[in-house]
Amino acid sequence: MDKYKLRLKDPSGAEFEAEGPVDFILNEKASFLENIKTRPAAENPSPRVEETGPENPAALSGIDFWSSIIEPGSEPLRLRIKSPEIGATEAALILMAANRAINQNEDLGAMTLSRALKTSGYEPDRLDRMLSKEVKDGKVTASGTKRNRTYHITRKGLEKTYKAINRLHKDSRQ
Repeated sequence: MDKYKLRLKDPSGAEFEAEGPVDFILNEKASFLENIKTRPAAENPSPRVEETGPENPAALSGIDFWSSIIEPGSEPLRLRIKSPEIGATEAALILMAANRAINQNEDLGAMTLSRALKTSGYEPDRLDRMLSKEVKDGKVTASGTKRNRTYHITRKGLEKTYKAINRLHKDSRQ
């Protein structure tokens, strides 16, 4: 008898993991997906700015929250506002957090991040040097080398980024 393993993650945060025979996995997966579909909308509201914060950075995943900060449909992601209070490093962290929330993608390639920073109005010399302190502090993880390098914002990085995101959000309402 073969054993299989399946792991799913819904954008709402619900996760599913099953291991065993194919029939068992398919039945459990169908049950999980049906539960997700029938869940009332009130259980999963999009967060308001007041509900987000350093103690709850996962709440920064609402599209409504990001639409005032990130240009919708832009590829790569682009900040709508270049605030004088936000430096290139903070802008990079915001873009990583936005990529995580909007695209549900944990990793962001160095080339994509560099392009996103430039289209947002920031001109960093070298991304790896600019983010080295953040990597050392555990706010960002980096893997790969040179052009294949990818960055991943950590929970600690999301907590630091919250204040910068809030400043941008306030600037976008003015």
